[in-house]
Amino acid sequence: MVTALVGQMASQGLVPPDPDKIESYGHLIIQALVALVTIWATVRKALQRPEAVVKLPAEGVVAVAEAAAAGETGAPLAGRASNGND
Repeated sequence: MVTALVGQMASQGLVPPDPDKIESYGHLIIQALVALVTIWATVRKALQRPEAVVKLPAEGVVAVAEAAAAGETGAPLAGRASNGND
């Protein structure tokens, strides 16, 4: 009886698996890897330190805005290099 039981287990264990089972196990492994990487990236992002915010005084913001507006209207800028075609 034990020999028959061992023979039955050995014969079922040595049969090659079904291709559909291999494919479904492959999908499960890929889904598990994607889930692990997603969880790892989420935890890593949550534990990051926030970036330092540089606060500018209001005068600096106005001066930068004025300089940008002057550059857009085509006003000559100090120190602008000339290529000889002006």
